[in-house]
Amino acid sequence: MEKKILCGCHNVTLDDVKAQIELGVRKFKELQDITNIGTDCPPCTEQNEKIFNDLLLNTGN
Repeated sequence: MEKKILCGCHNVTLDDVKAQIELGVRKFKELQDITNIGTDCPPCTEQNEKIFNDLLLNTGN
């Protein structure tokens, strides 16, 4: 099965984001510092920040 890419510029997948949340990342800026997700493309940033926040809410954190 192919992994869902959220950020093509930096090859960040949905699984990568989920893993960072499991490791304790609670702020999108922190996720960007670790993975570079959405650091080169404003539309990508907005979309992926929403995905991150939705995943964070679903984990109860």
